[in-house]
Amino acid sequence: MSCAKVRRELERYGLLLLQDKRLPSIATIIAGEPMSKSWWSHPNSNEMFRCLQNIEEDALVTRLIAGKVTYVHKRLWPALAASGTSVVHEFHTESGRHERRVESSRVWSKRLQVRPLASRARGRAEIESATAAAGAPLSLLPWHR
Repeated sequence: MSCAKVRRELERYGLLLLQDKRLPSIATIIAGEPMSKSWWSHPNSNEMFRCLQNIEEDALVTRLIAGKVTYVHKRLWPALAASGTSVVHEFHTESGRHERRVESSRVWSKRLQVRPLASRARGRAEIESATAAAGAPLSLLPWHR
């Protein structure tokens, strides 16, 4: 049930932090309250982990807001690609080990067949709009720091 709420909120805002005390976050939605410690130590951590895996097809992971892990809904991918933001791509090696790779916007947008918006300014404006809708100050975005 909580993961369904995460999906709704991700679609509503366009982005969600993994964990934050004040801004909309996946951990807070599932826990039902902001957490002061890592979500891994929460009794619902297994549910949170399953939810993160479940939303992978609809969200990209990047350190967008305040350098924190931010899930970006697929409707904002063209804006994210235009903004020049890198993402974290998780994959399994041939040996089965789980690894992460940082990919430039050019690489991940090509891999996912995402056509960037026409300009960087337009992409950033859409990301800024979603950020403001989530209640985050624009100063937390990398191009404003």
